[in-house]
Amino acid sequence: MTPESIRSKENKTIPFNFDELIDRRGTSSTKWDKYRGPNVIPLWLADMDFRSPPAVIQALKRRAEHGVFGYTRPPIELVDTVLARLYTSYGWTVEQD
Repeated sequence: MTPESIRSKENKTIPFNFDELIDRRGTSSTKWDKYRGPNVIPLWLADMDFRSPPAVIQALKRRAEHGVFGYTRPPIELVDTVLARLYTSYGWTVEQD
């Protein structure tokens, strides 16, 4: 099967294969490890069974290569996004703390 395409932030087309089979059993996956056995189809949990997008994997690798994993503050963009989502979804106006 041919990979599908996703678009990057820069609007570039990136091939992505949603049909690649990834065996997640034995990887601490709640979906696959809770009821182990060949006759169980784990439809009880909505979990991704496909690889994360390349941009996400690259960003995590860059962060991991930094080598310091101390306590951090959330980026202001994340705070702004969450506050905007709370307002548009629920009409809540939350102060930024």
